Amino acid sequence: MGLGEYLHETVAHSVSGYVPGMAHTNGIESFWALLKRGHNGIYHSMSRDHLQRYVDEFAGRYNMCRQTTMFKIDIVFSGLAGKRLTYGQLTIRRRI
Repeated sequence: MGLGEYLHETVAHSVSGYVPGMAHTNGIESFWALLKRGHNGIYHSMSRDHLQRYVDEFAGRYNMCRQTTMFKIDIVFSGLAGKRLTYGQLTIRRRI
């Protein structure tokens, strides 16, 4: 799906416009705040080589924020079953 297929609306903050209908930037602002808190508080540094992995982790956290703790634990453990990631696999530079 191309970007032209989406309905594009704007938010005019300069004229006290914040949420015209469903158009708002609250979701992306919340996601960026979560990612920045993770950068400053948990990791302190994020390398370019692994940036997509960091973003994926925080996207998962953001998408699961309204779930119960036990539900999150079940999801994590179900994804781990039968998988192994070695340090060598983790540190191989991806070819673009």
